[in-house]
Amino acid sequence: PIQLCVLTQSKTWLLNFLASGSLLLYLVIMAPHRMLSNIDFTKTQLAVYFGVLILAVDSINPVKIFLHVFPSVHPWHLATISCLLITYVFISEMKALLYFSMKIFFHSILSIFFREVEIVGRDNIPRYGPVIFSCNHANQFIDAVNLLCTCEHKISYLIAEKSWKRRIVGDMAWALDCVPVKRAQDSALKGAGKITLEEATDVSFKV
Repeated sequence: PIQLCVLTQSKTWLLNFLASGSLLLYLVIMAPHRMLSNIDFTKTQLAVYFGVLILAVDSINPVKIFLHVFPSVHPWHLATISCLLITYVFISEMKALLYFSMKIFFHSILSIFFREVEIVGRDNIPRYGPVIFSCNHANQFIDAVNLLCTCEHKISYLIAEKSWKRRIVGDMAWALDCVPVKRAQDSALKGAGKITLEEATDVSFKV
């Protein structure tokens, strides 16, 4: 029984370590450094390291220690409180979470088509304070997505009101805090009219 107990505890420790390590591997190795600022990336690393530590070692797991000290508290009590807090945080910080999630999603998509994106003149961008980017717009959405994935600043775009009203594009624009702009060509109305072209009778060209 002692050997079986040790083996079970070892398997539990190993499973916890592997589950936490997979998240650690993504955040530290797979997640690009430019998706977060330097200080935020460092904080994320420390938080993940600490999470792996307390999940891998049961003796320092604060949840298990709390349940051992207060036996009248059941695990589902803490689970219910955690679910409520997670829901509250998600609702209160929904836009920030959606922004970061979309940044990860678009970066994953771009990594399929672009092996490497070279940024020239990044040192000229102020690290703090508001910045206005005036970019070439050769492609409809690729330029905006590249800027989103390679810039440390929180980006908010100007977007055509016509695109803002579209279902999927408009939802993404809302999550990115885009500002809709009504263009003149989008306000054009169809009207009834008649155009007459008269045949030219005397046309001369000089070379």
